[in-house]
Amino acid sequence: MVEESSGNESRRIIPETITVPYTENEEVLESTIKNKLQQVYGSGTYFSDFYTTDSGTLSVTIGNSFPKDVSDCRPNRNRVIKYIAVDGIIDISGERENEKLVIELPSRGSVEQGFISAKEDLRDELDKAMARATYEKIAATPSVENQLNPIKQILRWTRLYAPVPFAEVKKAQDKDDDKTLQYVNILEELGFVEQRDGNLHPKQPLEKYDYGEVQGEEFNKRILGEVVEQGFDRLSRDLQLGILRHLPKFANGYYLAALEVNDPELHLDIEAIQENMIDWYGSSARYHRFELRDKLSFLVQNDILEQEQKEDSESDLYFTANTSVFEQMSVSASL
Repeated sequence: MVEESSGNESRRIIPETITVPYTENEEVLESTIKNKLQQVYGSGTYFSDFYTTDSGTLSVTIGNSFPKDVSDCRPNRNRVIKYIAVDGIIDISGERENEKLVIELPSRGSVEQGFISAKEDLRDELDKAMARATYEKIAATPSVENQLNPIKQILRWTRLYAPVPFAEVKKAQDKDDDKTLQYVNILEELGFVEQRDGNLHPKQPLEKYDYGEVQGEEFNKRILGEVVEQGFDRLSRDLQLGILRHLPKFANGYYLAALEVNDPELHLDIEAIQENMIDWYGSSARYHRFELRDKLSFLVQNDILEQEQKEDSESDLYFTANTSVFEQMSVSASL
C-alpha cells in the first residue's frame, strides 16, 4: 500500500497496481478482475465496458451504483430500495506480464470525482429527457412563453417577411445589447433560420408553416415547443432562462423514483420529492415546503404531475405521474 497526496486529490490509500492470474477465458478473467476491483472500490462496482486484446492488453470502464429509497409513501407499503447504476466513471488499463495481468489502479479520489461527474451527466441526461417529454406543455406556460417572446418574434417575422434584414429585426426588438444577435445565432444553430448577406431566411422547420398559421396561437405553441425540445441546453444555459433549468429538476424529483420502480402510480409526498431532489441536485435543491408545494402545484396545473389528497389530511398531498409524460420518459430516459 502506498500513500500520496497531490493537488485536489484525496490521499491514496489503495495500491497503485493489482495483479490477477491471466487466462484466455474472458468470462473467468472478467469475473476475477471485477471481484478484485470490488474489494478496492466497493461492492457496487461493475464494468460498463470490458475489452482485452489477443496480446493481453486490458481496457475497462467501471461504473458504480448507489442505493436509493423509492418506497411508496402511502401507509402500510413495503420499503423499496433500488440501486441506481452510474456508468462511465473512469477507465482502467492493464498489461499482461508472463502469466499475470498487471492492472493500474486510479486513486480513490479520482474515482470519486469520476463518479460525481458521471452522476451529473446522468442527471443532465434525465433533465433533457424530461424537457423532451414535456416541451409542448412547458412552452405553453405563460412564464416560458414570455421569456421566449423575442425568439417567437424572430421566427414569425422571418417567415412572414423573408428575406428580412437583420437590422430591421434588431430595430423592431429595440434592444441595446447583442441579445437579438444571440437569439438569431441560437436559432441558426438549431436549424430554424439562416443568416445570409445580412438577411434572415427561414429553414425547413419554419418553412413548413404557411402564412396563416404563423399569425395564430397554435403556431406559438408548436414552434416554441420545437425550439424548447431541440434547444433546451442552449436556452437554459446561454440565455439563462431559469425556468427551463428548474422545471425538470422539480419534475424529476418525482419521476426518477417512478421510473426506477416502473410505476406511474407511485405515490410520493413532498418530503420524499424534496429528498430525491437533494440526492440528485445537491443542497442547492433544498426549498421551503411552501415554495416546493407551489412548484409542484404548477406542474400539476400544466399536466406534468397529478396530485391526490392524503386521506388523513386536508392540506397534504400525494403526487403521481402524468401517464403521457411517464410513457415518454420511459422510452427516452436512461435509468
